[in-house]
Amino acid sequence: MDKISLHERQKMTDLCANDLEPQTLVSKAKEWGIALWERAESLEGMGSENAMHTAAKWAGVTPGLLWRLRYRPPATIDASPYLKLQNTYDRLIKSVEGKSAENLIALKALPSTPARARLIRQLEEFLGVTPGETSRDAA
Repeated sequence: MDKISLHERQKMTDLCANDLEPQTLVSKAKEWGIALWERAESLEGMGSENAMHTAAKWAGVTPGLLWRLRYRPPATIDASPYLKLQNTYDRLIKSVEGKSAENLIALKALPSTPARARLIRQLEEFLGVTPGETSRDAA
């Protein structure tokens, strides 16, 4: 049996099979990471660092990866964090939950009424948002 590298016979069934350049993958991951970070910041009402940790927890990636994607994008990204960010972005930003989160942000900006406060609590419960969560720095 002769040794022939895989790329000569077939493409791998990973991200490379999509013929995407590493910079394109990093760019998409950066977009998703920043969107998750900003969603956490606006939903939780916390500082940027705590929002970064929350977004990382949602996606199952390290906070350091989100920081690097935002401020010093790497040259490449592994498949696992890329797919985790993509799935989390699809679930939390593009889905019904994502649209509900946008509604929650808008409701919080309106003047408070008993009915509106009840709706905000229900949406926060549905989205798994902890109301009044204190930041890590304040503790």
